Amino acid sequence: MAMESSLKNMVIVLGSITLVASAAVGGIYRLTKEPIEAAQIKKVNDAIAQVMPEFDNTPSEEAIEKEADGETVKIYPATKEGQPVGYAIETFSKNGFGGKISLMVGFLPDGTIKDISVISHNETPGLGDKIQKSKSDFAVQFEGKNPESFKLAVKKDGGDVDAITASTISSRAFADAVARGYNILQAVLKDTEVEATSGATAAPAPAPEPEPVPVPEPRQPEKEEEFEFDPNAVKGALPYDATAGATASAENSTADTLNGDTQKGGE
Repeated sequence: MAMESSLKNMVIVLGSITLVASAAVGGIYRLTKEPIEAAQIKKVNDAIAQVMPEFDNTPSEEAIEKEADGETVKIYPATKEGQPVGYAIETFSKNGFGGKISLMVGFLPDGTIKDISVISHNETPGLGDKIQKSKSDFAVQFEGKNPESFKLAVKKDGGDVDAITASTISSRAFADAVARGYNILQAVLKDTEVEATSGATAAPAPAPEPEPVPVPEPRQPEKEEEFEFDPNAVKGALPYDATAGATASAENSTADTLNGDTQKGGE
């Protein structure tokens, strides 16, 4: 009987502890949920403001969502006095050296890239993290370019993008994310145009559609790209190649002998 009573008391105590812990976790979640959401909204709004011309609406409250590669891409339309001034696209690429790269890309109504802000990434410090404007001028080359004429791929892949030295993978993923954002924007604008003209008795002939910008498929990195080399990490001279040294010595010795023979023959 004593053992049964002890077991029952143990179960009651453990159950009480579990209930208290669950209530505490739930309370903490409720207390932190709103501040976390508010911080996230502020982060998005700040990123939109960085890549857009001046606007007077609240783009984050008018977001359009599209599915891409199993994830949601958001389009934030910016307007001023009721007229569109641009579109901020929260886009991404999963092909970064450290995984996913998220960007906010600002496009003007004609598709020209206004500006780009990095939202998140896991690229190598001192190398791939140079996709950020605070680290290098890499992203500046996209500003003022229209993907209809500026090929969003690194030059190594036949595009127009100058890659970051020793960080081709990160550069390629950045261009991939921008291309994805542009293609999704064109799809949204096309849908909007169709909706606006539906029901019209005599709609004008549609303008030619821009060709979609190719988004590169994930690929295995080439051997020289399997690591991002940091020149500052190498200390001292390069390792000596004994074979090369021996070969050079033999060649010098042979040359000296031949020179000696030539000189003797001349004398």
